[in-house]
Amino acid sequence: MTSSKCARRAAVGWCAILLVAFGGAAATPAGELTETADFADVATAVTQYADKLKPERVLLVLDIDNTLLAMNNPLGSDQWFEWQKFLLENEPKSRYAVANSFQGLLDAQGMLYNLAHMHPPQKDLPALIGKLQDRGIHTLVLTSRGPEFRVATERELRSNGYDFARSAAPVHDIPGGTYTPYDPEHPEADGLTPAELAAFHLGKPRPISYENGIMMTAGQHKGAMLLTLLHDASGDIDAVVYDDDNMRHVGNVYAAVLARGKEIAAFHYTREDANVKKFQYGSKRDVDCRWRKLNCVMEEVLR
Repeated sequence: MTSSKCARRAAVGWCAILLVAFGGAAATPAGELTETADFADVATAVTQYADKLKPERVLLVLDIDNTLLAMNNPLGSDQWFEWQKFLLENEPKSRYAVANSFQGLLDAQGMLYNLAHMHPPQKDLPALIGKLQDRGIHTLVLTSRGPEFRVATERELRSNGYDFARSAAPVHDIPGGTYTPYDPEHPEADGLTPAELAAFHLGKPRPISYENGIMMTAGQHKGAMLLTLLHDASGDIDAVVYDDDNMRHVGNVYAAVLARGKEIAAFHYTREDANVKKFQYGSKRDVDCRWRKLNCVMEEVLR
């Protein structure tokens, strides 16, 4: 059995466990969990749902890092951040660690977001999404990035030809700026159930933001965050198509949406996998050198 098949079967099994926890295993709508390296497969699923339902009843949900955009250089990439997070938690005295606290790591990541540039993993991605938007498909960008990174995030999306404000699903009762996504004492008011709080292992919520069709979740459970937005959607959404390079997020969203009685096609997007693995298993000397040079320049200019 190939590793991708193993990952897919593991995710499906995990989703089944979550569905039982939600009490939704007895009768669930159609759901599909697929691995792909070509966004055209995602677009096809959206089109099929739009043909079956009405376009306005379909929501295309998209991750950013290594899905909509990838860093031009590994420094500051999603895989770089995960590596730095690993060092912080397991090897805090490593010479490669750029910070001695998680907040320090977020500060470093924010600086790199502000300075660095990104590109679509496949050149036709903005055009493929644009065609779906022209048909009236609603979109949501669902990212683990925190609200503090919104300016740099929207800049890079715009510079690469994306405009998600024009196809954002209409919502109500969502404030501008940052807000708390749910109240642990009264989760129903925000579209969650006590059973979901337990199943998702949700603790004290962190502030998020939703503007211009982009939900910045600050690393919180993407399935839960999506449910809170669907709760505030002005129209009926009957089907969700989700695309993300992270299998954990794919499984979380897939299970959460399916348990709510909505159809879902969830895609594990692997276009950047080769670059991610190259970084994970390769030498870190280049990114370390670039980080040190950047720090030297910043200190030289700002001292």
